[in-house]
Amino acid sequence: MNKKILTLLVSLALLGSSCSEFLAVDEVNPNSASQVPAKLLLPAALNNISTSMNNPRNFDFVYLWHGLWSISSGYSQPSALVQYRLLNASYQNFFQVSYTTGQNLTEIEKASTDPKEASFLAIAMIMKVYIMQNLVDCWGNVPYTEAFKANEGILKPKYDDQKTIYEDLVLKLDAAIKLIQGRPADATEITAASDIMFAGDMTKWAKFANTLKLRMLVHQSGMTGRDTYIKAAIATTSTTGYLGAGESALVNPGFSKSTGKMNPFYETFYKADGTTQSDGVTYYNAGKDVIDYMNSVADPRIARFFNPYSGTSFAGNALGITEPPALTAANTSKLGYLAGSNAYMIGNFDKSAPLLTDLESLFIQAEAVERGFITGTGKTLYESAITQSFVYMGLTPAQATTYLATAKTSVNYDLATSKLNLILDQKWVSLNGIAPVEIWTDYRRSGRPANITFSKDQNIANPTPPVRLLYPQREISVNNDNVVAVGTISAFNSKIFWQNR
Repeated sequence: MNKKILTLLVSLALLGSSCSEFLAVDEVNPNSASQVPAKLLLPAALNNISTSMNNPRNFDFVYLWHGLWSISSGYSQPSALVQYRLLNASYQNFFQVSYTTGQNLTEIEKASTDPKEASFLAIAMIMKVYIMQNLVDCWGNVPYTEAFKANEGILKPKYDDQKTIYEDLVLKLDAAIKLIQGRPADATEITAASDIMFAGDMTKWAKFANTLKLRMLVHQSGMTGRDTYIKAAIATTSTTGYLGAGESALVNPGFSKSTGKMNPFYETFYKADGTTQSDGVTYYNAGKDVIDYMNSVADPRIARFFNPYSGTSFAGNALGITEPPALTAANTSKLGYLAGSNAYMIGNFDKSAPLLTDLESLFIQAEAVERGFITGTGKTLYESAITQSFVYMGLTPAQATTYLATAKTSVNYDLATSKLNLILDQKWVSLNGIAPVEIWTDYRRSGRPANITFSKDQNIANPTPPVRLLYPQREISVNNDNVVAVGTISAFNSKIFWQNR
């Protein structure tokens, strides 16, 4: 099933005459169908989530602010980004699409009240948690208890406390896992046509839920007095397990080489005929910090994340750099691409879109072990995460083994003076182009990596980047009372609740 068909299904099921109008959480659509089968809604919802999460323009601020990408010197530097001047109109698409998709998932829940539909119900619950966690990590307080209830007459949902939302999301994941494990023997089987992520493998869905739960709990690890809560929450699903090597949560609706039907990350940079999109690969270049880091340890993944600007030479720019002069476009590495190959950052038109990769899961587990939250061997999990990163980028486990033996404290687990810093720094490298919200969250909660070169623009609004996004202008326009009730919001000082720095 390709992206165009999936989008059509959502449109027929839930959208009215204007897609842009329905993207607001506080509007009701009088043309929505009274009931659409869950098996038709699920692939559309999964596709919408993955399309939003894998559109780099929704999260380019993360890559640019954290040393991973830069803006080509061939373009005027965007003042809002290089000066850290976020606007309410900045990056609001993800907010709107998330609530639209959440409504789709609510419809799946309504259509799955029969015990035989437990699998559909559990998946819908898990994916709503996935959406809400990312919303909280970007905006803090957001609509939750009154969200997704336009059909019940709640057109202007209140904003809930972010910490309270997080805690309830953990309980929702516990309930979803329990549903999966207790579903009846005659439960409706979910086919690959409906489940375009795990093809109906409910064991993997339970592991995905548990990994998502662990991620949320680890986010809170820097909070004073939170360890007891974290350990108790982990214990309730300790036997479920987490996503392991080869168990990535990847979405593929049947990408094909046609406009609007390709992998969303790829389609940001290339057209169906293989030519480049306007302001794509010529706009985004490599970031100086990650290039310097990878060059310093001869990391072979550098040639997959980026293309050499000449021979085997790689270079990147710092954000907003003016003095010394920025490297010219001809002397700066572009984002990694090789026509027809998925083993590069940009990949190919048919590359599956990641929601939570095995390598991210293994890094999270490694950190959880080091913090004493779960049992296991930190070194084994860390090295497995690096190995899976190599595999994801088209390299071999043997190459990973050689790299891990590098006599550098920033690579070799045994030599590292801080195992936590090692895990977080290598996670930053490995998730480039894969998981921007997690990269941003890790930096905000831990300050890692410590080598970030902040913007060199002389007119920056703050010495360091924003710690959150501002509420969308559309919310201010149509749900202003509830936005105002949250209080005064500062992009630099209104921290997400788990940020301890």
